[in-house]
Formats: sequence, C-alpha cells, structure tokens
Amino acid sequence: MANETVPSTVIPASLDAWVSHLDAVRLPIPQRSHVLVAKTLSDSRRSLREIAEVMQDSPALALSLIREANQHAQSSLTEPAESLEVALNRLGLKRTQELLESMPVLPAEDIPVALRQVLLISQHAAQQGIGLFGNRLARLWQEVYWGSLLFFSPLWAMAMTHPKQLEEWEARVIHKGECADKVERALFGVRLFEICRALAQLWRLPEWIMQGYAVITDDKRTLIRVLHIARDTHRPLHQQQQLDADPALRRWLSHPANSLLLANGLALSAQQGWDSPHNLRWQYLTSLYLQLPLHEVQQQVHQNAASSARYHSTPDLWHPALALLMPW
Repeated sequence: MANETVPSTVIPASLDAWVSHLDAVRLPIPQRSHVLVAKTLSDSRRSLREIAEVMQDSPALALSLIREANQHAQSSLTEPAESLEVALNRLGLKRTQELLESMPVLPAEDIPVALRQVLLISQHAAQQGIGLFGNRLARLWQEVYWGSLLFFSPLWAMAMTHPKQLEEWEARVIHKGECADKVERALFGVRLFEICRALAQLWRLPEWIMQGYAVITDDKRTLIRVLHIARDTHRPLHQQQQLDADPALRRWLSHPANSLLLANGLALSAQQGWDSPHNLRWQYLTSLYLQLPLHEVQQQVHQNAASSARYHSTPDLWHPALALLMPW
C-alpha cells in the first residue's frame, strides 16, 4: 500500500482515479492511542471485546483492521466484518500487532485538523447511533456502533489529501445550502457519495453502510416520501395510516440499517445548527423511525451530543454540543 499522508494539489478526474488515490492513503493514529493499544494487546488477560473497546478511541486504527480482515475474506460465503471484535477474531492478535506497528503514528496535535474534525463528526454519529438505537437494537449494538462510526470513513482519507476541497464542500453544501450536485462536480469531478460508496465497496465495509449509500445516491425518492410523512408530527395516527397504506415503505423504514443513515445525518447536519433545515429533516425522520414524539427525540439527540463532546471534543475543533443552550 502506498503512503499517501500529505495534502495533494492533484485532483483526480474520475471515480476510478479517486478510488485508487484514496485507497492508498495511510491514516495516522494518535501516539497516545498507539501506546495504550500496544499495551493492551500484550496483556494476555484481555478479551477481544476489551481490546476492541480500547481501540474505540482510534477510529483510523479500527478502519485499518476491519479493511484488512475483509480483504483476507473475499469469499462470497464470508460476510464482511460487522464490528471490530469480529475483525480481531479473524486477524488474530499477532497480525493485529503487526498492523498496529506498521501504521503512521503522530502526536494528536500534529494530526491534520481537517482529519480530526471529520473523525469527530464520525464519533458524534456513533454516539447518536448507540444513544438513539442501542436499546431498540440491543442484539445488534456492535453493528450500530461500528457502522455509524465507519459510515463516513471514506471521507477520512479525503480529509488527509484534499482538506480544502472537503472544507469548501461543507461550507457550500452544509452551511450555505448550495446544490450538492453542482458543487461536487465542480470540486471533485464526480458526486461525493459515489466516491464514498465505491470505496466502501472496495473495502467491503458492512452491508448496512452500503445500503445507506444506496439510499443517498439511488433512492432519494424514498427518503422524500418518508420525510413527507415524518413532518406530520402533530398527527401520529395519520402518520401510521399513511405507512399502513404503503407496506413497502413501512418495511423500508423499519430496517435496522437505517439507524446508520439517521445517526450520520444528524451528526453531519448538526455542524450547521440544531435548528437548520437539514438537521430538522433528520430529526423528523428519526422521530418517525423510533415512533417517538419529536421533542423526546430532540432531547435524546442533545444529550447524546453532550456525551460525545465530553469524550471527544478538543478546544481547536467544533462540536455541535457547544451550541446547545443548556450544555452539560
């Protein structure tokens, strides 16, 4: 694997070029995490679950291990690893230690701000995923957590090599509400989430992630139909009647994979503001998905954001919890 860890001035001109370029990126991990994980791996008393828990604070390491486990299990009979614990079991501790030692290591403050900001959004999404859906999908909590965390992992590589383009995309699409299609074709030459989906497919990320990208890129009409129903929060009976009249839409809405899409939609749109149109749409959708009143969902979302900020925020990064009227 090539070592692409610095910003690049060359912008790939096609989807295949983007995939090849970003696949070669080696993400750095914080020095402190490297030391802690190495110590944990050498402790024979630790279970795989305990090791995975220690690795949670280093998303780049988790992605590297899951990618490696999936690349060595290309058989159609082998499902992609849905969690880090599964990946560790497939790799074994020796191979895991080898991969850890091969990764770039930097002091946390030397890791590019753009990368740390995108990682923070993913960590916020993971907190939203567990906080909102962990109890409802208790037997699938690892799939919810790791899927929510890795959903935007293709953007981590882009934050390393093309931070300015990614920051401009966020400013124009998320904050200013410009047409995503036009902005992305101008900045990247192709749609941003087409790049994400292609990378996720190459890396054999969990199927729920692939389903989420399919909705974003190919099935926006379904999202729009569900959102039309979700906005009718003051008439829950009418909402239920509309879903009952469309069994296919009701089945789609109840699929566990949608938890990843909702968690990441909430986390990303919250970067603009809690009362922004983008964030309100995801709040409406989450309210309908959970069959809870909107105000209860908003309260849970704010609490999850505060929890995320406690664990992951640093003074030089923006976390949406800072904008809450009643911080922790």
